[in-house]
Amino acid sequence: MGRKATDKKRYQSEKAKEKLVIKAMVYFQNNGTGATMSKMAKDLAMSKTTIYNHFKTKDDLVHEAIKFKLSIINDYESVIENKTLPYIERYRKSMLFFCVQVFDASATFLNDIERDFPKTWKLIERFQLKVFLNLTKYYKEGIKKEIFKEASAELLTMNDQYFFAFLSSQDFLKKNDIGVLDAFKQHYQSKFFGILNPEKERSF
Repeated sequence: MGRKATDKKRYQSEKAKEKLVIKAMVYFQNNGTGATMSKMAKDLAMSKTTIYNHFKTKDDLVHEAIKFKLSIINDYESVIENKTLPYIERYRKSMLFFCVQVFDASATFLNDIERDFPKTWKLIERFQLKVFLNLTKYYKEGIKKEIFKEASAELLTMNDQYFFAFLSSQDFLKKNDIGVLDAFKQHYQSKFFGILNPEKERSF
């Protein structure tokens, strides 16, 4: 039997809503969250009615857009917890994906969310705490396996947190021609392999 008309309509509505959320997330990242719904609809070449068919307020739209973005970023979790991969490779793959995804969120964008959308900011804070706990768990595993020497799991995690914050300083990165991949490569290298050249270091 075919799909019921009401089920099909609901499915199509959910797909349309998801497409709108994705467009909105990209729009907010590129333009901030200050635009009115009318301005946003015009910029996205759609009617304001189309947006209001799915969301009563801009707050609701921003919330769903951030929620969707966090769900994408959260895919890092399945990799860092995948114990079929070598220990260090779990970090490299998961955090490279994580950093590429969060790079779109500038410090200005995050400040706008914190200032104007407190409900949505709590969503981000809960996600940040979850990331902190996941990374701390990962490092504790490495310390237990003696992969790290005299290390603190919490301090290793804080080092990552500072790096994530640094990635949001997009003006600095652009000014110094530093891409997210290069920034992560150096962070990863210094964390797991060090940045000193032993031969040169001994000659001074």
